[in-house]
Amino acid sequence: MKRIPFSGRAAIVCSLILALGIPSVAVGFGEGRNLLLGKRNPSNNANLALNTETEIIADTTTYGTRQSNKKDGDGGSAIYGCRSNPGNEPCLRANNLKGGRAFEFVTIGKEGGRIEVGGDKTGAPLTTNATGVATGFNADKVDGKEAADFAPATSLTFAAISDDGTATPTATGPTTPTVTLATTGDNAVYTVDLKRDVSKCSYTAAPIGSPSPVAPGVAAVPNQVNQVAVNFGGSEATPPAARRGSFHLQVIC
Repeated sequence: MKRIPFSGRAAIVCSLILALGIPSVAVGFGEGRNLLLGKRNPSNNANLALNTETEIIADTTTYGTRQSNKKDGDGGSAIYGCRSNPGNEPCLRANNLKGGRAFEFVTIGKEGGRIEVGGDKTGAPLTTNATGVATGFNADKVDGKEAADFAPATSLTFAAISDDGTATPTATGPTTPTVTLATTGDNAVYTVDLKRDVSKCSYTAAPIGSPSPVAPGVAAVPNQVNQVAVNFGGSEATPPAARRGSFHLQVIC
């Protein structure tokens, strides 16, 4: 068998090929290489982007990684970008596997943060499957209305008065009102005690059932801040008699 001569120079060339050629194939897209500080990693060539996850795993009581920018007055500490379609992975996800907070944002400034939506601004800025009250949130608008467009619950109340004309009238409502009836001549006056101060409110009484030819008169009771008087007046009978009936009393403060 004929032996092929193998010179020292050939051995050196082969060694260089093995040293340079094999790693260049194994880490052609940057995997396995060290992070270059102050540079674009792994390369400015978009075709050489990493195609596997870069994992940083820690076992510490503080934080796994820390990014900070010490430039005073300008510059952030981190920016994350992606090209994920709706319904796919978000650009940033924090997942707490033990039940604690998944994220926390802290600033010494007045504004805590901002969510910007591109394109259709009518979309929801964020969504959640939680149903609890978000402590500290103050919604300026609800269904397109300003907070000033809504009257607070404490400014509204009502009473439903039931009177069949024979028995003692009764009252129901959110403040557990009571009612008394006094008939003087051809006037039937209902005094409704709403169990709260309504002296600076407006009142509306609406009869229930058959239409009334005359709207009931409504007025505050002097020196009784909780009470409203509703006067049904007299009937069309001859001689006139006190008109009785059921009605709703609405109070707006």
